Amino acid sequence: MRRSLMLGLAVIGVQFGCGMDEAEQRATPELAAREDSLYRCTTDSLTVYYSDATYTTEVGSDRCYCGRTPLRTGVMTDYAVTEYSEDCLGLAPAAP
Repeated sequence: MRRSLMLGLAVIGVQFGCGMDEAEQRATPELAAREDSLYRCTTDSLTVYYSDATYTTEVGSDRCYCGRTPLRTGVMTDYAVTEYSEDCLGLAPAAP
């Protein structure tokens, strides 16, 4: 009984972000923490993310190959530059 109670409390603590302070939670953008295993690229593209509006320090990237899951590295920020983007033949964007 006690073991079940402790396990339940541990699960609840993890669900509520126990172990991360507020600064760490704010520093992790929602998109960077999100993993969407069902998403498939409908473009062949490369987007580079920068730390601030000076666009000098790269902090992440998002590389899409037609029909595959995106390859994401680092952190996604509001300061992004899409280096190139081409539509994939035969792959229509998913309807919202």
